[in-house]
Amino acid sequence: MRLLEPFALGPLTLKNRVIMPAMDPSLCPDGDIEARTIEHYALRARGGVGLIITGNMSCEARGRVSPFMPLIESDARLPGLRRLAEAVHAEGGVIFFQISHGGRQTTEGVSADVVAPSALGCPLLRSRPRPLEDAEVDAIADRFAEAAHRAQRAGADGVEFHMAHGYLVCQFLSPYSNTRADRWGGDEAGRARLAEEIVRRARALVGPTWPLQCRLSADEMVAGGITPPLARRYARRLVAAGATSISVSACNYESYIHNMPSYYAPRGAFAPLAAIIREGLGAPVVAVGRFDPASAEAALAAGQADLIAMGRALLADPDLARRLEQGATPRPCLACNRCVEAISTGPIRCAVNPALGHLAPPAPPAPRPKRVAIIGGGPAGLMASVEAARRGHSVSLITARLGGHLNEAGAAPAKTDVHAFQRFLEAEARAAGVDILLGEVAADLSVRGPDQAMIAARLADAEAMAWAVGATHPPRPPIEGLDAHPHVRWPDEALAELALGASTLIIGGGSEGAEIADALAPHAGPIWVVERRRKIGLGLPSSVRQLLEDRLTAAGVALLTRREVASISPEGVRLADGRGRLKETLPAPARIVLAVGVRAAPSPEGATRLGDALKPASILEAARDGWRWGREV
Repeated sequence: MRLLEPFALGPLTLKNRVIMPAMDPSLCPDGDIEARTIEHYALRARGGVGLIITGNMSCEARGRVSPFMPLIESDARLPGLRRLAEAVHAEGGVIFFQISHGGRQTTEGVSADVVAPSALGCPLLRSRPRPLEDAEVDAIADRFAEAAHRAQRAGADGVEFHMAHGYLVCQFLSPYSNTRADRWGGDEAGRARLAEEIVRRARALVGPTWPLQCRLSADEMVAGGITPPLARRYARRLVAAGATSISVSACNYESYIHNMPSYYAPRGAFAPLAAIIREGLGAPVVAVGRFDPASAEAALAAGQADLIAMGRALLADPDLARRLEQGATPRPCLACNRCVEAISTGPIRCAVNPALGHLAPPAPPAPRPKRVAIIGGGPAGLMASVEAARRGHSVSLITARLGGHLNEAGAAPAKTDVHAFQRFLEAEARAAGVDILLGEVAADLSVRGPDQAMIAARLADAEAMAWAVGATHPPRPPIEGLDAHPHVRWPDEALAELALGASTLIIGGGSEGAEIADALAPHAGPIWVVERRRKIGLGLPSSVRQLLEDRLTAAGVALLTRREVASISPEGVRLADGRGRLKETLPAPARIVLAVGVRAAPSPEGATRLGDALKPASILEAARDGWRWGREV
């Protein structure tokens, strides 16, 4: 497997080609490296990753992009930085510190002095930067170089200069954000000057071989921004100035919906960009963009890159590299971007890895092993059973259907990774010794199903019980004519009928209704989504929601917001606004889908409710609830 082959990066020999790219865990509110940050990276080193690159560290205080971003602007930060490097080295790891400056991509609430190449604010953040003076730009080049030297003195194995994603150096490189006419702009050479000076000055301080990697956006995906041919020329300039390697990414804040490719994007989304930069470069290239092991292998085999960055995959499973070495299957990343959503408020979190963002070593053995019954085999029940069994409890997992609502969640064509996560949890439960029994349990603890007698005995004998049966359908909404319609479906039923092309009315345009529309769009038509709020897909991370809205619009799905269904008849569907005023009438649909949410089911007395049985939410909340209970019971 090429991904597991050693690789020479400057004077370093990496144990494999798996890179953990920079992704800020948002764990440093005071700018100093703290214990959770150290454990976050040490855990990935322990898991066998070839190279770790930290989340961005600002070379000066005004360059922070969030209040949780660490600083590397002075020697006062050295103690924490040294502890981080030492912890990673103790686990056999290699670590680069990423050095950055936000420039205009920050807010006045985070930075008291928002600066940029030109007086052009970030359209997303609506910042109001002031243009940097000539001497200030020169000083910033020195601060980047000094920060690299500081990283070397702290024991880091190299640095990565963040010149991508629309941050300050990228702002200078881009014709889109740099309208200067002085030596720091005006033409391609002027726009490249700051980046080149950073590399040259750093190289003078750290010596001829110590690794200096530069991360570039090979395509900003905005009109007038950096394009792949321009990025290739910049990469060559940087290697000539002394850069060891180039990490290839894409986008800026304005095109952020494409920056972290979600489940709507192909695997290895930016590999073609890496291939463009790598051609004739003469230096190693890192590719990034929703890789899994198979797509990583394909990119390496095709010569698109030398190293593969797997950021969210390593958040989901810090042991990814070790599992691959052992021939095991890593815990899959869902590409749901709940991690990205959490970064701005901190700490980082993950739908499939509840331990992320916590100081959470394996839970100690239970003081006294108990007989534990967990009713419900969805993400909450499975996660709870795995954690409890690993601590020594005798666990019976009782479920009518292993996987619970993961079965429906993974049925949508774009979300098949949910089924991979389901299979992973099931395998973990069996490996932990969980006894899986099939049957249904009611709130009064009456039982039916294949293992009825055994389930009844386990329930009667249980010393601890968790109720993780998920949520149930609510009553049908009181819409005139709804009950008379012959084909009314709940979302799970609609997903089972994907191949049945029919005109469809979806009542409810939240995350569930919008994703049902996306799944049905290739098979049915026309489709109308009626949502009483002002936007569809609310509840999804903003980048995923925007992509989903764009997909639905492109597919011709009618998104009717600020509307409610007033009545349904063979003549058509009458829509009204929030005040009951008639707005329009739609043709009568062949099928109606009720995406109006769910509600928690009644639970037996004495059982702890977990996941949707406590409060309907997402996979992240359900898995977190089960994980916590399993560690504490």
